[in-house]
Amino acid sequence: MQITELFPSSLEVALMDYSDGTIADFMPDFYTSLPDLQNHLLYPCAGGLRTLSQPDSFAFQDVNSYLLLYTVKGEGMVQAEGDQEALAEGSLLLWDCQDYLRLRPTTAKWGIRLVFFSGESADIYYEEICKISFPVFTCPESTQLADNIRRLTELGLVTSPHHAFEENRLLTNILSDLLLTLYEKHSEGKAAPPYLMKIKELFDTDYQHEHTVTDLAASFSVSRYRLCRDFAQYYGMTPIKYLNSVRLTHARTLLETTNLRIHEVASRVGIDSITHFINLFKASTGTTPAAYREGYRSFREIDHK
Repeated sequence: MQITELFPSSLEVALMDYSDGTIADFMPDFYTSLPDLQNHLLYPCAGGLRTLSQPDSFAFQDVNSYLLLYTVKGEGMVQAEGDQEALAEGSLLLWDCQDYLRLRPTTAKWGIRLVFFSGESADIYYEEICKISFPVFTCPESTQLADNIRRLTELGLVTSPHHAFEENRLLTNILSDLLLTLYEKHSEGKAAPPYLMKIKELFDTDYQHEHTVTDLAASFSVSRYRLCRDFAQYYGMTPIKYLNSVRLTHARTLLETTNLRIHEVASRVGIDSITHFINLFKASTGTTPAAYREGYRSFREIDHK
């Protein structure tokens, strides 16, 4: 397994053989490594936010990692094995970097988030995802998956066990969410019933307000039992558990980016009980909201020194 400090040099060598442009414009930040932990975790070899400009293009192969590439702004083109596909805003590319890949902007500026990653379970995730769909996926910026990609690329150049486990958690969530979303879309060739899609959309966009299974069941003229059973079948969890997962995702963003008090964060995401919020947050992340904020800010302070 590749040691992370060596990754940038191996990527640079591969880019030099095939690229037409300033390689430094493409090279992401590198993440220092904790080899003992990385033997058991998913981890980023390199990552960051980059802007590519016309007419440059960047290509590589025989690099020992996988790539997640998310288009933030503009548009680009991916070319491989004679095929090509557009990468518009909100598109996500997953690629095995052992295979040849060329990337070029098709607008004047192409803003992308890059995550080169590896780890013990990376092969399994990649193989399972490729069985269903490959290699470009739609992933709007408002989704939890896109938010986790942003978090991962913004963690910075920090080496600590806490940091390594946070990277593993984010990568696991990204790949698991992508895989489960594909399973949902392709399960038995059927999409979720329209009423379930409406409920999920309601949770994704109106998570700040109270929603009960009883009220939702009445609104869509189904039983509580059927609603919970069907929702779990298509989305992998009960309605309220899904709603709380959306709330906690937005809560983490507020803890990272604002100085709101903990009870204010809870209220902003639709949870009125501070005790309930702390218990949910700890069950999801393994730490309290206050400790999560402190840990995140410690990462950022070290990164900017």
